[in-house]
Amino acid sequence: MELSIEIAPGRIAHGSGALFLHESRTLMIADAHLGYGFAQRRRGQLGPTTDGGILDRLQAVLDFFEPSETVFLGDTVHAPSPMAAEREFIEIALRSVLAKCKVRVVQGNHDRAVVRDFGHLPIEVAASWREGNLLGLHGDRLHLELPDAGHYLLGHLHPAINLRDDAGVNRRVPAFLVSKTATVLPAFSPFAAGMDVSKTSLPKEVKAILGRHEIYVATGRQVALLPARASRSGR
Repeated sequence: MELSIEIAPGRIAHGSGALFLHESRTLMIADAHLGYGFAQRRRGQLGPTTDGGILDRLQAVLDFFEPSETVFLGDTVHAPSPMAAEREFIEIALRSVLAKCKVRVVQGNHDRAVVRDFGHLPIEVAASWREGNLLGLHGDRLHLELPDAGHYLLGHLHPAINLRDDAGVNRRVPAFLVSKTATVLPAFSPFAAGMDVSKTSLPKEVKAILGRHEIYVATGRQVALLPARASRSGR
């Protein structure tokens, strides 16, 4: 059972859905949607205000890689203007990461007020992240040019795939989409079921960027390459 696997030289996928860049010791986390349960409650839904274990998962992946920096690749929080308990939970999560490394936030479509709501924390907020030939964007707007011979790191799509176990039970499992030109990370949030990329066509802009790609499933305890028959790019 592989908790992590190298999907390209220096790029390591983790079973949690996080991606680690070995050379710079940077941890990439997409679509954490911190505060989801609280935000849904104040919008009238009666689900529990649980964190789904995301704080434990954050600590586990931080302890595993010991990064020098963590980059949240968009949709770090779920909703603006958090209520008191929601704000406290999100701050606890962010401060737990800050206690171990530097934190940057790439703004996603859910992060429109992150500077207003959490700008008092020592985090850097920007529209994109760039290092060498790597360009990190949330993925809702693909408006920046890729560096020469570069590689996109994207979130936003919440890619997943339905798998059937030996008992015949279907389960939707988060997945990395990996090609020569881009890596799309699965959602780190336990509440983001994801888009089944084996059945649903990718947005044309993302399909054009990815080209032919492979699918790595991430179960939380394992990450593995899906058989080639299920990872064709012509969807």
